[in-house]
Amino acid sequence: MAGFAKGVVTVLSAFVGIRRKGDHDAAVSSLTPLQVIITGVVAAALFVIAVILGVRILISIA
Repeated sequence: MAGFAKGVVTVLSAFVGIRRKGDHDAAVSSLTPLQVIITGVVAAALFVIAVILGVRILISIA
């Protein structure tokens, strides 16, 4: 479970563009590329779904 949380934090900080070098080095040593790729794809899909739902809600209100 700690690996999953660390992967989520790593991917979300990459989306925002904020990451300390020490945190990056620690994440790179403990995560596999497959974990980061899967977490990134899931996070991107959730972001797209959230944007689409947000736009649909705003359009239905207007």
